Formats: sequence, structure tokens, C-alpha cells
Amino acid sequence: MKKHNASMDHKEFIRLIPVWLDGKLDGKRGGRFLEHMEECKECREELHIQYLVKEGTARLESGMSFNLDRELSEKVAAYRKKLKRKHTENVIIYWMEAIAGAAIIFILVLVFILM
Repeated sequence: MKKHNASMDHKEFIRLIPVWLDGKLDGKRGGRFLEHMEECKECREELHIQYLVKEGTARLESGMSFNLDRELSEKVAAYRKKLKRKHTENVIIYWMEAIAGAAIIFILVLVFILM
């Protein structure tokens, strides 16, 4: 995963766990969240605990069977994929804007020359 300029500290990571669990963490903070999770065993364990509490409690009350370890791993993988897709979309948009800008400049130069 690409490194970002600013790393995330433990307090910010822990504060963002509920936001991430609710699927509302995007952008660079989301990338830094994943990086910190991969690098910090303590924060990874805290994420695991909060996920177990949130999802496990709901599942126990409903009587459903579950494998929360597997589900958390799948959630992390899906989130990583989502961030990568968003980054790719941003790169494509950037290049499309650059090409459009170059085309406009080219047309303006042609118009200026032909006048």
C-alpha cells in the first residue's frame, strides 16, 4: 500500500474505529487507518475487540451463527479494495482533466495563429 505523508497515531486510530466500522471513513484518512492497523498490533487488537463487541452482541441477540474473525478480515479486504478503486478513479479524472486542459490550450493557440 502506498505510504501517505502523515501517519496516524493511536488516539486518532481508536477514535476512528467506530467511523470505520460504520463504513464512513474514506480518503487519505482511510488509507492511513489501514496502514496504522497493519503496523500496530495493539490498535489491530482494539479494532478486533470493538468489532467483536459491536457485531457479536447483535448476532447473539438474533441467534445467528457467525465467524467474526473471518468477517472482519473480509471487511478489511473489501475496504482496501474500495480505497484502491477510489484512488484509480481519482487518477483517471486527473488525467482526463489534464488532457482536456491541453486540448483547450491547443485550440486557443490554433485560433490565435489563424487570426
